[in-house]
Amino acid sequence: MKKRTWIVSALMYALVFAACFGVLHVLDRWMRPSEQVAQIASETETEAAAPSEDVKSAAGEGTSPQESETSAEEEEMEQVHRETGYRGWRERLEGAWSQPPQEEAYSPPKIILATDLHYQSAACQDDGEAFRKFVADCDGKVIQYLPELLEAFIDQVIEEQPDALVLSGDISMNGEKISHQELSYRLHRVQDAGIPILVIPGNHDINNTNASYYFGEEKTPADRVTPEEFYDLYRGYGYDQALSRDPASLSYVYELDEKNWLLMLDSSQYEPQNLVEGRIREETMEWAGQQLDAAREQGIFVLPVAHHNLLSQSRMYTTQCVMENSPEVIELLEEYELPLFLSGHLHVQRIHKHKAEPSVPDEAYGIQEIVTDALSIPPCQYGLLTWKEDGSLEYATQMVDVSAWARRTGNPNPDLLDFEEWSHTYLKNLIAAQIRKQVKNLGEKVESSMASVYAGVYIDYYAGRKIDEQGVRSSRGYQWWLRNLPDSPLLRELNAMMADADRDNNYALLPGV
Repeated sequence: MKKRTWIVSALMYALVFAACFGVLHVLDRWMRPSEQVAQIASETETEAAAPSEDVKSAAGEGTSPQESETSAEEEEMEQVHRETGYRGWRERLEGAWSQPPQEEAYSPPKIILATDLHYQSAACQDDGEAFRKFVADCDGKVIQYLPELLEAFIDQVIEEQPDALVLSGDISMNGEKISHQELSYRLHRVQDAGIPILVIPGNHDINNTNASYYFGEEKTPADRVTPEEFYDLYRGYGYDQALSRDPASLSYVYELDEKNWLLMLDSSQYEPQNLVEGRIREETMEWAGQQLDAAREQGIFVLPVAHHNLLSQSRMYTTQCVMENSPEVIELLEEYELPLFLSGHLHVQRIHKHKAEPSVPDEAYGIQEIVTDALSIPPCQYGLLTWKEDGSLEYATQMVDVSAWARRTGNPNPDLLDFEEWSHTYLKNLIAAQIRKQVKNLGEKVESSMASVYAGVYIDYYAGRKIDEQGVRSSRGYQWWLRNLPDSPLLRELNAMMADADRDNNYALLPGV
C-alpha cells in the first residue's frame, strides 16, 4: 500500500514539474522579443556588411556549427516576430516618426447671442396683488415664466454647442441681488457642458433703485448689486478668462479662437447713480483703441459687443437707446474698418448699416449693427452668429421652444405646453386692459378685435418681421382703433411699428469679413 502511494505521489510531482516547465518556456518565448531588441538592431546594422549564406556557398565556403546555430536562432526569432506582430509594429512606428505632424483643420466658430433676459427669481414674489399689478403694467415680458424660459433656453444652448454664449446686458429684471445670484448659479449648467459664457452689464443690472420684492399688496425695495458685486458674481463668465480688462469699467477682450476676439464693451452708466442712457467712458475708449491696435498688428478679427445701441434703429423708440457718444464710438470702430457691432437694449430685432451721409451708396463701407431682441419678450428669440469657411459671417434668429421643453420635462402647465398661443393671448389681454383705461364700455367684441390687431403687430415688430401694413390697415380691428381712439398714444405706437417693419431683420450675411 505504501509503495503504491509513493508511486502516485511521484507521478503527481512529475506532472506539476512538466506543467511549470511548459509555462516558463511559453513566457520565455513571449519575453524574448523585448529582451533581444538591441541584439536584433545590432544584427540588422551588420547585415549589409556580412555576406549571406548564398554568397558563402557560391564562394565554396563551409558553414560552421556555430553559424548554423545562429541561423536557426534567427529563424526562430523571425517566427516569434511574425507571431507577436513585432516587425509590423516597428515598421509602423518608424513610418510615423518619418511623417511630419499633421495640423488640425481650422473650424470657424459660432456664438449664441442673447440679451435682455430680465431674469427675476421666483423668490422675489408670492403671486399676490403687488406682483399681479407689476405684471399688468409691464411691456410684455413673460414675467410669470422667466425661470422656465431660462431653463428651456439653456437646454437649447447646450444642444447647439456654440463656441460661446454671449449675454449682452439687462440680464436681471431690475438688478435684484437674489436674481443675479440665482442666474449666476443656473448658468453653471452651460459651462458644465463645456460652453464658455461671456457677460456684460446693462442699465438694469447695477445700482438699480428699482430693485424690488412683490409680496402681498406691498412692493418693497430689494437688495441691489454694486459693480464689485457684479464682478464677483460673474467673474467666471468672461472676466477672469479675458485677454485684457479695462480698469475703468466692466469691459474686457475675450479670445474666441486664434483668429477672432470679442470686444465686450460696458456701455452702462451706474456710478454715482444708475441711468437708462448708455455711454462708453473716455478711458474705456482709449483702452479699446489699444486693443484694436494689438489686434491689427496680429491680424486678428475683432467683434465689438455692447448693451446700448450704436445706431438709431426705431421710429417708435427714439430716446435713451443710442449711446450718448455714439459718433465717437462709430469713428473709433470705423477707423479699424470693423464690419459689425452687436447690441441689445432696444427689445426689437433690427439690422442697420451706418452711412456718414444719406447719399453714400449702399455698397460703400460702413459699420453694420445687429440688435438682438429681448429674450424675455415674445417670441423669445436669440441670435446665432456663424463664421463661414469663405470668411463671411451669417446671422439668424432662433425662438426658444418652451412648449417642446415642457413636453420633454413632463411639465403639466397648459400655458407652457402651448407657449406660443399663451404668449399671444397674454399680450392681447395686456393691451385690452390698457384700452379699458382710455375708453369705457366698448364691448368685449370690439375690445378683443382692437387688442388682437395690436398684439399681432407688436409680436411681429419685436421679432423683426416684415408687417403687411396694408392688410392691418384694412382689418376690422384697425378700423375700430380709428373710430374709438384716433388720438391715443397706443394708435401712434401701432402706426410707428408698421412704418418701421418694412423688411425682415432676422437674417444677415456679411461677405468676406
